Amino acid sequence: MYTKNDFGRELEKEINTKFDLIHLSNWAHEKYLAYARDLDEETYAAIMKVVSMSEGFEFELTKNQLLELAFELQRNA
Repeated sequence: MYTKNDFGRELEKEINTKFDLIHLSNWAHEKYLAYARDLDEETYAAIMKVVSMSEGFEFELTKNQLLELAFELQRNA
């Protein structure tokens, strides 16, 4: 099972490697495609939150907001 801790840890690493909203959105979509059958509700919601950033400026998150999401996913695992 792909957990929210897994996603949070990998998201943090990806943000620190390359902070680009479209890149992060595409990266999260790849995670969804790879693990769709193994996601609980919280992990699915977190992944979709990142995926949706490419749908318009109203869905974009700042670097700090994304890092906070990553930390929260790891904390509450």
